[in-house]
Amino acid sequence: MHSNFRRIAQILHSFPILFASIAIGSEVQYKIARPDKEFRIFQFPRDAIPRIDGDTSDWEMVPESYVYRTDLLNDTEDGHGTNIDRNDLDVAVTVGWVKGINRLYFRYEAHDDFWDFERFNPRGYKNDIFEIVVDGDLSGGAFIFNQNLVPDRHRDQTSPISIENYTRFSGNHAQNYHIYTPPVNNAWVLVWGGQPWIGDFPHSNYAYDFDVEHGESGKLVLEFWVTPYDHAPHDGPERAIESQLVENQLIGLSWSILDFDGAERDGHYNLAHNVNMVKDGDYLCAFRLMPLEAAQKPDLYAEWTFKVVDMERNMVAFKDESVGEVASWYWDFGDGSISTEQHPIYQFNEKHTRPMVTLEVTGPKGTSKRTRYWEVLLK
Repeated sequence: MHSNFRRIAQILHSFPILFASIAIGSEVQYKIARPDKEFRIFQFPRDAIPRIDGDTSDWEMVPESYVYRTDLLNDTEDGHGTNIDRNDLDVAVTVGWVKGINRLYFRYEAHDDFWDFERFNPRGYKNDIFEIVVDGDLSGGAFIFNQNLVPDRHRDQTSPISIENYTRFSGNHAQNYHIYTPPVNNAWVLVWGGQPWIGDFPHSNYAYDFDVEHGESGKLVLEFWVTPYDHAPHDGPERAIESQLVENQLIGLSWSILDFDGAERDGHYNLAHNVNMVKDGDYLCAFRLMPLEAAQKPDLYAEWTFKVVDMERNMVAFKDESVGEVASWYWDFGDGSISTEQHPIYQFNEKHTRPMVTLEVTGPKGTSKRTRYWEVLLK
């Protein structure tokens, strides 16, 4: 290999190590709630994405260690603290993701001794609320305007300053969803921010399963997914920037439950142990986007990606991303040339502008191949 090629290879192969070092170094600088505890988000395989239909049987593959229950909550406003009566309210929350899709999937199961289907007040809350806040890039900081920090003359929500704040700031870099449980004669979610479109399909989706009436006790199940955004403008999704969900990455996330038993609120239970989570990303918890669990991984599966590093010389860097235990690699570049490197860099001749490239991997569990047809486009 030409010395220049070797230098490029060294640089490219160092990128993952460099990035990991930066990520590890910067994670400790994030301001989060409960820094002594890291929560986990379960990765679903691509062939087992949860169906949003209220039937949570497709969540049965998720280990119990991913299920977060009532004992992790704290009532920071109504006096219960962590001493929560599970006969009054008992909940379980599980969060999932799928590699390659910028969505967070949720399963919410709640048993309540009094389901309130009739409550309404001018602030827009109706029925019991499951409230989640997502900060996809852990940018932190306030994302909802704090009325207590401005002069009285600007607290009027109809004032130009208040309206500008709502449309240009609230919910822009982190999103708050007030989800009705259940949405009786109502939308499924109140978006506390200036971008109501994030509560509509195809930016989110939801389904419920319950068999209780107003005032009764019983169980409710809610399934839904949302799309987190680094930038969610008021005027619609055209200029929005989705948060890129990456394996092993940390995101900011927390939830709270507003439990009403008739006219009075019975509790405001939250995972962050600080009610400021509803409006400030510094008070969210750290959740890690986990790799596939061993039970969900195939024994061996060949996969690879590529990047054209020099179009003028038709030079392409290939990266092995196979799953399973691999002992050897065999690359066929479609022009009679091969490589046994794990991450080769190869220069195609001018006659192969759309080569057919195959990677064959071999390990203790067998052999697997992955061919890409005409995907490597050269000049």
